[in-house]
Amino acid sequence: MKKLLISTLLLLFAVMTFAQISPEEAVPMIEGKGIITAADDSPLTFEEFKTAVEKAFPGKGQLITGTGEVSRADFAMAMVKVLGLEAEANVVEEICTTAIDEWEAPEEAWGALTVAYRSNRQILDFRYGHVIEATSPITKKEAAVSIYMAMNPPVKGGIATTAVAADAPGFNTIFTSSGLTWTICNIIGDGYTGTDNNGFYFPRMIKRMPSLENGLMKANEDGSLTITYELRKGMKWHDGTPVTARDAKFQWEVMTSGAPVTANYFENSVSEVTIIDDLTFSITLPEALSNAELGSSVYAYYFGWFQLPEHVYRKDFEQAKASGMWDSFVDKATKNPVMTGPYKLKEYAEGQFVILEAFDDYFMGRPNIDQIVMKIIPDSDVTFASTLNGEVDFGRYTLDLKQSIQLQNQLPNVFSVFFTPNIAYDNLNLNLRDPKNTSNPNKFFGDKRVRQAVLHAIDRQQISNVVYSGLAEVVDTWITDLHQMRDALKSPLVKHYEYNPARAKELLAEAGWKLNNRGILEKDGVVFEFSIVGPAGSTQYQMMAQIIQSMLKQVGISVKVDLKPSLVVWTEIMPYGDFDALLSGWGYGVSDDASNYWTTDLIPSDANYWGGTNYTGWANAENDEIIYAAARELDPAKKVALYEKHFALWTEELPVLPLVVAPTPHFAKKYIKSFDSGYDNGLGWIIQNWYIQK
Repeated sequence: MKKLLISTLLLLFAVMTFAQISPEEAVPMIEGKGIITAADDSPLTFEEFKTAVEKAFPGKGQLITGTGEVSRADFAMAMVKVLGLEAEANVVEEICTTAIDEWEAPEEAWGALTVAYRSNRQILDFRYGHVIEATSPITKKEAAVSIYMAMNPPVKGGIATTAVAADAPGFNTIFTSSGLTWTICNIIGDGYTGTDNNGFYFPRMIKRMPSLENGLMKANEDGSLTITYELRKGMKWHDGTPVTARDAKFQWEVMTSGAPVTANYFENSVSEVTIIDDLTFSITLPEALSNAELGSSVYAYYFGWFQLPEHVYRKDFEQAKASGMWDSFVDKATKNPVMTGPYKLKEYAEGQFVILEAFDDYFMGRPNIDQIVMKIIPDSDVTFASTLNGEVDFGRYTLDLKQSIQLQNQLPNVFSVFFTPNIAYDNLNLNLRDPKNTSNPNKFFGDKRVRQAVLHAIDRQQISNVVYSGLAEVVDTWITDLHQMRDALKSPLVKHYEYNPARAKELLAEAGWKLNNRGILEKDGVVFEFSIVGPAGSTQYQMMAQIIQSMLKQVGISVKVDLKPSLVVWTEIMPYGDFDALLSGWGYGVSDDASNYWTTDLIPSDANYWGGTNYTGWANAENDEIIYAAARELDPAKKVALYEKHFALWTEELPVLPLVVAPTPHFAKKYIKSFDSGYDNGLGWIIQNWYIQK
């Protein structure tokens, strides 16, 4: 029974990769009607296309002409004719699909492809990597889903309700970084870029991702870096005013003015912002900075510089700047947001709910669902009960993994439950330093052979099975396949540690540890006995710690489990290196650089006010040099090569032990179609595509 459950969940996991309706729902209907008899991954031919269209839309088969395989661009243009959407396609001046490769599409197909990706059509979906691949053949499976969508277009109207655990202190991430603020801004806001659920950045408000290759990123002779951003035509703020490049420059002014923003390290590194025309601007940085094309600081970079329209906030900003009194300006920006996303704030009742309504002029098409309601329910048990009672329609992080599995078991005909890829991994921090005197090496873990032995002694798949119902993935480094440097993980330089207690014992013996008469390892009079510190209140981490305790006992290591309040762990223990081993989870963005975590200067100390993130004290000069070079490298291929070297050192020395990465649970009632959500993109990246079909 357990194997069947896991298989079912993994199937649902695989389904959660489509912005359209899923093939599992569309293909049986198309095959059942004989429209496409075998909707597989082979290319669709024009002859098959003509037959399919004639069966789906009698009398329209004659519109399909051509020979050989059907390209995705040809498919889109033909379907526009079949559906009578030529007028809609003909008014398109420039392509707008948000695909990474949209400008590589044939110009004659721009209008059709733009229409095909609109929220009210959804005739085409993206391929892996968030690309169109317009000139490549469309597969029969893709065509089946597309024809299904053409026959059953998205329905407009309705309300979708979710539950959130805490109130939002405001609705603008420039001034507050709470989780709910970020979630809401992902829906009411937009930005230069987005990330899909596979971790690929794609252009949203900008036409193209800036790069050296396309000339929008330029390394200057004086060492400075200039990046140009081209905005899409026709974008509007929620009050109907057109978006311009001047709005971006205004936000940069605000973020470097002394206003109480959450983060502005990137903005402060920009020496100049130049307005080229209404829809084009450039920024200059004194020196090259990898990932600079994302164009803003954390919490802002999801939205670029488009959270503060100049025409709304300029007067308030100037008054606040002149007086040094920021409260009124910040309050207006956070309580009455005017943004550019698919939904806009309609109503907010503190401690009760937030209501968002569809923005008619959203550039990717008006959202299909009229309103999104967020109920504020602090108690997780109440949230779960409300979901089971049908009062909650969808959720992201609304239910934990256990509750999500239970929901799937109890109401399989009502809810679809999805387990999407995650980048936040569980890890065991083995301190390289003596907790009592961090200038000395740790008597247990200062030797890398011991750290390697401990990882060999831990059956990480068993942790996944017991703690995460077999849904967590074993990881080898601090990143996963969602990260921008995913290609570096393929390098043969990256070490992998299989579960191998015998090898663990060999490494421990090499390091000088021998069993004493109590069956515990001992070296120079020191017994190998230590405590794993973990956060109290987390059943998952308690189970994980106990599993590791049992496994290490098998190789002669005695472990005690010491659970403490999370606040104590994060503020009193981790920063000061006051532990031998510490169990934790760690999350970050898909573009985060190693320079944010793994250099010597990030070891918490007086020098950095105990704010560094290199908690185990890994100091490696060669690694520092590689990481700093990667942080300045603008060429993606060269940067990947540097990360291969970094991961080679990291997996050899194991500054922390990577364990597993659990999926992110999401759920939605089955009548919410085109539902999708991922780790780093919130609910907003395609929420305009969702629709209710009861």
